[in-house]
Amino acid sequence: TISKEKHLQDHLVSSEKMAALGQLVAGAAHEINNPLTAILGYSDLLEEDIALREETRSLVQKIGQQARRTKRLVENLLNFAQQTPAEKTSVHINALLNNAVQLREPDLSGKKIKLKVKLEPDLPRIHGDSNQLLQVFLHVMNNAVDALQEVGGGVLTITTQSQGNWVTILLSDTGPGIREPQKIFDPFYTTKPVGKGTGLGLSACYGIVQDHGGEIKCENNPNGGATFVVKLPAEVQPAGPPPSSAAPTAQ
Repeated sequence: TISKEKHLQDHLVSSEKMAALGQLVAGAAHEINNPLTAILGYSDLLEEDIALREETRSLVQKIGQQARRTKRLVENLLNFAQQTPAEKTSVHINALLNNAVQLREPDLSGKKIKLKVKLEPDLPRIHGDSNQLLQVFLHVMNNAVDALQEVGGGVLTITTQSQGNWVTILLSDTGPGIREPQKIFDPFYTTKPVGKGTGLGLSACYGIVQDHGGEIKCENNPNGGATFVVKLPAEVQPAGPPPSSAAPTAQ
C-alpha cells in the first residue's frame, strides 16, 4: 500500500540522515577533543601552582570546570555517533529493566512519581550490549520523569511482552504527552529548556536500538501521556541434539 511505502521511505531517509550526521558529529567531536585535552591538562597544572593567587586560582578552576563540561558534551556526541563497538552477549531484558529501576527509584522519592513494573515471566533473551541497552532505558525513563514533573507527578509503567520472535518493552507515562513525537529522535531536537538538554540522548537511543536490529518509536496516549515502544529481536536458540532413541530391550 501507499502508506506502507511512505513509512518505509521515511524510515530509510531517517536512517540515512542518522548515519550521515553520525559521521559528521564524530569528526567534529574528535577535532574538539584534541585542544580540549590540552586546556584541561594546562588548567590542572596551573591549579597546582602554589605561587598562584587565590583570585587567579579561582579563575583557573572555572576554566577547568567549563572544559570538563565541554568534555562531557563531546563524550555524548561520540556516544551518539556510536564510535564504540557494541559488546553483545545474551541479555535478560527483565533483569536489565529491574537494574534500571533500582538505579532510578531512589531519585524519585518526594517527586510524587510512582513506578509500576509489569514484566512477562519467561521472557525470551535477546542478543545485545547490556550497557548500551541500559543507557536506552535509563534515558527514556529520565525523559518520562521530566515530563511527569511538569504536571506535578504521575505514574510511569514499564511493561515487557513477547510477540512472536520479538521482545517488546513499553515505557508509558501519564505526563503531558509529546508535542511532536515524529521529531523526537531527530538529532538536536529537544523540548527541554535551554541548558537542560542537548537533544542528543534520544537520537543516541535510536542508533543503539537500530544497531540491535530493533525499532523504537514514541506515541501519545489517547488519554494523555506518552508511550515509548522498543522492539528487539529475540535471541535465536541453537538447535539441541536430536532426542536419543531408547536402546531396544533384550527379549
